[in-house]
Amino acid sequence: MELVHTIRFGAPITGITVIDPVQPQLVVELAEGGAEIVDPLTGEHTPSEFRRRSGSAVRSVRIEDLTVRAEGTAIVVFHDREVITELTGHTTPVISLDVFPAAGGPLVASGSEGGSVRIWNPRTGQEVGRSRSTRVSVLVTFPGPDGRTRIASGGNTGRLRIWDPQLAAPPRTGLVSTRGFSDRVARQDLLDRGALVQALKQMLDPRDDDPPTVITVEGAWGSGKSTLLDMVKGELATPPAETPKGRRLTVAGADRRLWRWWHRQPVATKPKPRPLVVSFNPWRHQSSEQVWAGLAKAVTEAAETAIMPHQNARERYWFTRNAERVDRRHLQRQLWKRIFSPLLSLAGLAFGLSVLNALTNLKLGWAWWVTVGLASAGLLHTGLRYLFGRASAFLPGELFAGPVVSNAFAGTTTDPLIRDPYYNARAGYLYLVQHDVQALLEDLNVHGYQPILLIDDLDRCTPRTTAQVFEAINVFLSDDFPATRFVLGLDTTVVASHVDHAYKELADAKIVTHPDDPSPGWTFLRKLVQLPVRLPRTTADDIGQVLLSQLGPVRRDERTLTQPEHSSGGTLGGLPSLPEIEQEIVAIERHTEVRDHLRRRLSAQPEHSVREEKRLLNVWQFYLRVLSTVDVTQAGHLVAVAEIAVRWPAYLHRLRGGWQDLADAASSGAQRSPSSGSPIPIARPMRICASCCSTAMRKRLRGWPASCSER
Repeated sequence: MELVHTIRFGAPITGITVIDPVQPQLVVELAEGGAEIVDPLTGEHTPSEFRRRSGSAVRSVRIEDLTVRAEGTAIVVFHDREVITELTGHTTPVISLDVFPAAGGPLVASGSEGGSVRIWNPRTGQEVGRSRSTRVSVLVTFPGPDGRTRIASGGNTGRLRIWDPQLAAPPRTGLVSTRGFSDRVARQDLLDRGALVQALKQMLDPRDDDPPTVITVEGAWGSGKSTLLDMVKGELATPPAETPKGRRLTVAGADRRLWRWWHRQPVATKPKPRPLVVSFNPWRHQSSEQVWAGLAKAVTEAAETAIMPHQNARERYWFTRNAERVDRRHLQRQLWKRIFSPLLSLAGLAFGLSVLNALTNLKLGWAWWVTVGLASAGLLHTGLRYLFGRASAFLPGELFAGPVVSNAFAGTTTDPLIRDPYYNARAGYLYLVQHDVQALLEDLNVHGYQPILLIDDLDRCTPRTTAQVFEAINVFLSDDFPATRFVLGLDTTVVASHVDHAYKELADAKIVTHPDDPSPGWTFLRKLVQLPVRLPRTTADDIGQVLLSQLGPVRRDERTLTQPEHSSGGTLGGLPSLPEIEQEIVAIERHTEVRDHLRRRLSAQPEHSVREEKRLLNVWQFYLRVLSTVDVTQAGHLVAVAEIAVRWPAYLHRLRGGWQDLADAASSGAQRSPSSGSPIPIARPMRICASCCSTAMRKRLRGWPASCSER
């Protein structure tokens, strides 16, 4: 440990205070009542009127979860009132302690009367640095201009000594780097629900003879239903079967199918059953037609990927399917017209010219040769189109891209060639779509696929849409449809209310078929669902994993602090001093104290939800950006402000900017909940931080300074 300055005063030193941590200035209090401001870099000092209200000698400090206390010549380290180690080495009573920030974690600086200044690692009990013999009555630590921590000590001799322990600089707190979080599904299992996922995967195995058909994943909003369904989908996903690319559907092939109906040959051996996961979000749809259209589209896209991944197979399949519902003779005549070569039209013009030449004796002998040439080329071109041309180039594209919609229900863009008088006259849109879905499910069954429909966000839909989804599920469960499984993500309370609203006649008649159900909606769910899976509630134990995933790991340096025995110069064992390394900048949300404060406040919430935790973090990081603060204490205060804004948004208008009233109401250490009247634990610094942070944000938005020293 190197001595940098020795500044002499005419009286014993009784106190040292750091008044400007950015550009360090010390106030030295003297026994005779005076005080002087000292520049620790140059040693210059000037008189000051500053007085500290309490004694400067500190005998107990707090370092993270440890309490360090001076007891005689020893320094005792406590954890939850239990002694974990004693730091021994001083030969005279320890007079003053202070926290020493350093790389690898905070240390403890101690001084004794008639002894020396020493630096300790409170977790390992090792002595990291030691000064030469000096008399110490009081000491403080402060950051130097290079970011490394210095020590100022004073005693009864009236000498102020500035020490450089030559330890590596601690990481510097930087601005918040988090930019908020969306409400998308998580990409990892934050709530440790892998066992639920595996159990659902086993229940959805298509090899079982008579498994549950309708399974519900139940939980409140923000409980992780969508994430769980997404993980189940990932577990059930199977690669598509290897299918040959096949030949493209030519005009000749399409003509044969239109002339004589083509019947597919049955499959000799049915493949081993495999799950085919189909995701469907009903909240994007409103009417019954839109719900069925969305279901048909979801099933169609999944089926195309599984059984017809190539364009040739897809065109052949849909043309064969759609030929059932169109006027094949009319479509065949139009196909012939469209493949005729334009050269045949030119040959007709050339033939007219040749006839004119013969009648008028124009002596155009080449006219017949041109006619014959164009006719031959046109016939050849037409033949090539018929034998090798792709059918989709001459027929409406709707015939090859999916189930066609009859003109009665299609938009103005549907090709007029696609018409089906039978279905136009006798069937409705829902019947057509249901027929298409049924046929597609039958083909999937032939290829060994069992569809599993994952329907999420059912509790976000309108009551009518919820009822339409349930009606569609009932159609799928009929005997006419192949076996289909459903996994629904919903909040049972909301969905039961939707069913009650959609079928008011049942609610008005008070027809409750089960004595344990409060309304018909609950009875409907009881009859429809064979396996209800209730998600476990999110607890305080899950908060650490959520914070780790959202904010990243806390900056902890686990390197051991060592100091060679009998060394007068203290260095961090194995670590270079600051001139050899660049000082690390750690985002404020990765600071240990800030992360602990976030964990405590989130653990104190009455209801734990990943969605609500994200909302609080979004508001909190936004406040940090408005203030552009890197102050750890203020960041902790802003957590309380963000908690109020998130938990009670309906009551914020009553404050009308009067954050000081809220601060005054917290004088007892707790604030009553506006809804339940239960006490809300608020840290004592909240009494000043509410108005402080609110005023700072208003000034920041107006372009005023926002730091505590400027306010």
